[in-house]
Order: sequence, then structure tokens, then C-alpha cells
Amino acid sequence: MSYKENEVVAKYTKGNKLSDCGKYNVNDLLEMFDEAYVTKDANGDFEDFTVNEVVTFGTTDVNLVVTSECDDMFCYVNKNESETFIPCSADFDYEAYYSCS
Repeated sequence: MSYKENEVVAKYTKGNKLSDCGKYNVNDLLEMFDEAYVTKDANGDFEDFTVNEVVTFGTTDVNLVVTSECDDMFCYVNKNESETFIPCSADFDYEAYYSCS
């Protein structure tokens, strides 16, 4: 994986409408990444599908991870399905903004 845990804003488990922290739902995900390709790695490569293509009937078809790396946000496929999802912080955006300044 090319992201760090401290960059994670939210995780969406396959089949769920809400993120792990409950702060965001799939509609938020679609608004943030409308027609955007899912990020593959830190080199700026992308998967061959968009975020919209992995959402069916308001739930995700794969595990997704949304990260915030200073001023940019990225959406990755979480390929480690055995990973235990940790809850994201409700104050993460505020903390990340000041840690990247």
C-alpha cells in the first residue's frame, strides 16, 4: 500500500453505505471523487476503474480507503481485506491541515 495510516480520513468496507467512522457516507465519497479514477500507487498511477464504477445501489463493491496528504485527497482500493479497520478521527481534517502547514 502506498498510503500511511496517519493519512487515512475514512475507510469504506465492501457492502457498506457508511465509512468506518460514520462521518461520511457513499454519497460523500461520490461527491469527493466523482468520475475520478481510483489511485493505484504513490507514483500517480491509477486503477482502470473510477470510484463511481465500484458503487452499486449506494454501497461499495470493494474496500476503499480515502486519504488526505496535505492539500490532496486520494481514494485507494484496500487490498488487505484481512486488515482490522481502525476508526477515523472526527478531528482529522483539522489536525491534518495544521500538521501540513
